[in-house]
Amino acid sequence: MRKLFKIFSILLFFSLFLTIEVRANSDEYVYLGGDSIGIKMKTGVYVAGKYQVQTTKGKISPWKETDIELGDRIETINGIRIDNNEQLLKYLSTCQSDSVQLVLLRDSKKINTKIDVVKNQNNESSIGLYIRDQILGIGTMTFITLDNYFGSLGHGIYENKILVENSGGSLYYSKVSSIKKAEPGVAGEKRASMDNMVIGNILSNDLTGLYGKFSASINNKNKVEVSKQGQILKGKAQIYTAVSGNLIKAYDIEITDIHLQNKKATKGIRYKVTDEDLITQTGGIVQGMSGSPIVQNGRIIGAVSHVTVENPIYGYGMHIEWMIDEVSQLR
Repeated sequence: MRKLFKIFSILLFFSLFLTIEVRANSDEYVYLGGDSIGIKMKTGVYVAGKYQVQTTKGKISPWKETDIELGDRIETINGIRIDNNEQLLKYLSTCQSDSVQLVLLRDSKKINTKIDVVKNQNNESSIGLYIRDQILGIGTMTFITLDNYFGSLGHGIYENKILVENSGGSLYYSKVSSIKKAEPGVAGEKRASMDNMVIGNILSNDLTGLYGKFSASINNKNKVEVSKQGQILKGKAQIYTAVSGNLIKAYDIEITDIHLQNKKATKGIRYKVTDEDLITQTGGIVQGMSGSPIVQNGRIIGAVSHVTVENPIYGYGMHIEWMIDEVSQLR
């Protein structure tokens, strides 16, 4: 078995929007983000793939007669709770049975299934599943509240189109070492390394982003007003992000379309990157920029959430009120 790790991508989904009653308070303030961050999120033990086990009798698929699907979370094995990969591997290493009973969690429903245990060529017990128990990735901090909660990413973390259940995790600062430039039809990405010091604890993975409690000191950060949806205008705005090291800079964009929403969603603002420096460095919006705060007229109005891969100078943002609402659920 092996662990799979994934860099967070800027998601590419389409949604429809309706008119709304705005709930964000115009007199609410937050500290502006833009920092490049590293994320280690515990997920529990998820099925990330299947493979045929090479045995002395040829290749065998232990999962062939099971009801196991990618994205299933393994809750127990023979009645013993499993929280991480090491526990599962340790159990299998001492297993003397030809099969084991698994309890899986899928869409909040528990599924019981039996799977064969076979010996590979090295005489190791295997059930032919690739598993992972955490996600590592790079993203961008959106804001920190005055009472030290953070919002980031501007979209949820998914596995096989399923929102991953958060079992805890840590937030780190990261430094951008290089950029793979975006091209039409090809997503670019930030390449970054994580610092060692934990700066926050992850409490929630929501469709609107990743949230938690910030534990580091807040130095030299600007306090900005939180915008209402109705205060957003078409025209000039800025995104704050880091594309070299940990230096946060403002880059010009143009808001081209605004969708007022009556429930949380990720594509409320459409924009075009107009800053020639950013286009030269990155080709437009790239993976790892998700969560970059969008500011207009001194107010934070949203967060980068999507890129149009066919033309990466165009992207979408999420209204900031949905992220503020999610933080309020953590208090």
